[in-house]
Amino acid sequence: MIKKLRLVLACLAMVGLQGLVAAEVPDATAEALMRKSGVWAQLGGLAVQVKAGIAQSATSGKMSAEDVKRLEELAEDAFAAPRLRDAFLREVSQQVTVAQGADALKWYDSPTGQLMTRLEEASSANSDDMQRVMADGNKALGSASTRRYTLLTQVVQATRSAEGMVAMQINTTVAILQGLSNVAPNPAAPSADELRRSLEAKKPQMLAQSMGVVLTLFALTYQTASDKELEQYVKFLSSKSGSALSVVMNDALDKSLSAAAQRLGSSIPKVPGTTRL
Repeated sequence: MIKKLRLVLACLAMVGLQGLVAAEVPDATAEALMRKSGVWAQLGGLAVQVKAGIAQSATSGKMSAEDVKRLEELAEDAFAAPRLRDAFLREVSQQVTVAQGADALKWYDSPTGQLMTRLEEASSANSDDMQRVMADGNKALGSASTRRYTLLTQVVQATRSAEGMVAMQINTTVAILQGLSNVAPNPAAPSADELRRSLEAKKPQMLAQSMGVVLTLFALTYQTASDKELEQYVKFLSSKSGSALSVVMNDALDKSLSAAAQRLGSSIPKVPGTTRL
């Protein structure tokens, strides 16, 4: 199940890729950035995505329907929207400078910035069936022109989405193990440090795979955006403020999801038969 949860969380790394970033701004400004970037709304749907992953994993029949329901309840608590939003907001308010915040709000208030937020929110809301999403994304990517393909690649690179996805895969997996070990030590299981080293050794392969996944997801997410609008997006993302915002976005999402994953890991032993997930 950990593998399945990691996949769900990895896909959620795509949430709100327009980002936020670097020295303190008031909480009100941080919240405005989160709302206008779409992050606020998207964080509200993460518990549903994780629960969907649990339900899909449970089809193996190793847990009773009652245990699956209890595990879903624990996931809903661990990934509750208020918790995720509070953790994310703290990171944003501490790391975003006044200048970066102003630049970001100007972008989010622009017609193209608003369009990108709508597209990203819609993509997040429709990501419950990842097989369908990837199939549709591959079709969109296959029909993309050379120019379109280049622009999509530039968005992937500028947002550092693939790198963020890999970091979250590693950190959330380790966090779940740490949560488990805190309440149900298992001498036979690898330690958190051992698991991290093992995953870090696979990082090049994970990054290569994630680059393909993100490119496919982006082809579908921005399918209705014009090449000109994508060019404007790339220009913002490549700017000093835009680049910094992407870094903080990935960091804030990574930290908030890792904390949620550790909470879930700590709760898992409360469900009979789940300590070996």
